[in-house]
Amino acid sequence: MVHRFVERLRAFLTADRGEGDSVWEAIPRWQYDGRHVESGGLTRGEQETALADVEQQAEQRETGR
Repeated sequence: MVHRFVERLRAFLTADRGEGDSVWEAIPRWQYDGRHVESGGLTRGEQETALADVEQQAEQRETGR
């Protein structure tokens, strides 16, 4: 159930963009809270971190850890 939610969330976050069409793909993750913080980098970094946490928790629940 959580895994499906994560898949839908990921699909939503990448909707209306084809592969390679996001400007964020050209920016290294470590620069999100540096030079790109004012253009939404901080939010983007927080979203990616939160999504990774949810994916990790879903995997742990599925494997029973």
